[in-house]
Amino acid sequence: MEAPIEVIIVEPAEADLPLIETVAGGGAFRITAVVMPRDGLLACWFEGRGVERVDELGAASRLLPGALVAYLGKGLAPADVVERASSHGLSVVGREVLARLSRPEATAPGGEGASRDVVSRYRRLLEDYFPTARSSSTAVKLAACLTEVTTMWPATGGVILIGVQGGGSLALASQRGLDLPRDTIIKIDKSSAIGRCFSRDKHEVLELEGEDRELLPGIDAASAACLAIKPGNGSRGVLLIWSETPGVFTRDDVSSLSIFAYYIAMLMEVDDLGDRLGENLITDPLTGLHNRRQFDQRLKQEMLRAQRYTLNLSLAVMDIDNLAEYNNACGQMLGNLALSDIAAILIRGTREVDFVARVGGGEFAALLPETNRLGALKVADRLRSEVASYPFPVPEDGVSANLTVSIGIANFPSTKGTEQDLLKKAHRALDLARKEGPDSIKLWDEKLEKDTPG
Repeated sequence: MEAPIEVIIVEPAEADLPLIETVAGGGAFRITAVVMPRDGLLACWFEGRGVERVDELGAASRLLPGALVAYLGKGLAPADVVERASSHGLSVVGREVLARLSRPEATAPGGEGASRDVVSRYRRLLEDYFPTARSSSTAVKLAACLTEVTTMWPATGGVILIGVQGGGSLALASQRGLDLPRDTIIKIDKSSAIGRCFSRDKHEVLELEGEDRELLPGIDAASAACLAIKPGNGSRGVLLIWSETPGVFTRDDVSSLSIFAYYIAMLMEVDDLGDRLGENLITDPLTGLHNRRQFDQRLKQEMLRAQRYTLNLSLAVMDIDNLAEYNNACGQMLGNLALSDIAAILIRGTREVDFVARVGGGEFAALLPETNRLGALKVADRLRSEVASYPFPVPEDGVSANLTVSIGIANFPSTKGTEQDLLKKAHRALDLARKEGPDSIKLWDEKLEKDTPG
């Protein structure tokens, strides 16, 4: 049986107890922590059930990707709660969405067990495309969400439309079952179903005939469901799915579909939050790569995913062999340009699903999901070779200089333990590569344990 989704309750009131009991009593969820004052009957209720009580979200002992943070306080969740949750791959949901997720009658087509299917698919989006996953663009995450929705319901197709600045149009963000140009802009007709949903924050189920069947160019829809995407105050877009068969969608479906509309809204909130807080929270300002903070979080997330689904995960850590000498000879400015060039080489030489970060002065790391030992060696050797052959900048009166990297690799499940064990063994392999001389690669295995001090 699939493990329940972990839930952290934030700022509950006694009036929320019926909802909390429903969540705790179902098999789909497990309440692991509550953020609230120590005193009161509600605090005693949680304590009696062994739920961890903390004063702030960051103090919770289990902040695992895929968990839900249920904010039950007044208004929208505060920025610090959203930031802390998103940095750990957690999803912030409100009272209404939590109630919909926990309702037994909030089912998708398929009868008994369908509500668990809704939760299962929502969970898959959180785990595989969590909002902080910078190796997947927002467009990739939107496409994944649309795929889940259109395959769960017997839909012919679907689109995600996002409001354009000025409020009079919607831009195509993702599509399935259509072949519209990427830059399609839809003018908002407030009398149309899409216009009503967007302008009035509504969710609608539609039965269509005649000219009304063409909701968008290329659509021939007999039935449809249209939902507003609402991250905060006011709609930001529309989720629309349709079928060529009449009577496919019901009002009950809207309750479950709204969970996925909320996921889209959450992606937009996280993107907006990143813009407000500044990219320097997630990226290294010199190279544009992920920074150490993001690397540590992603390493933990990918290790949990690899352990849960028995997947390969390889980690390559690399250090520039002669960066100090290069800086002394060429100056700090050209040294910074060289770091940027190496970052570009690493991005070009890895896949979109890989995660590349600058984790120190001249040290980089690459997380390679679902990559075995041999595959990691091939990637590392290609990166090493491209760095060694690259003509790095030198002063005007000089010739091109060479920089090289040494690389250490560790792989799960070849090495056991936590993400920190994987990182430690990759660094041990890097140490041995350095001892062999510049431009070297070492792959960790158990035989190296005897030759490496603890």
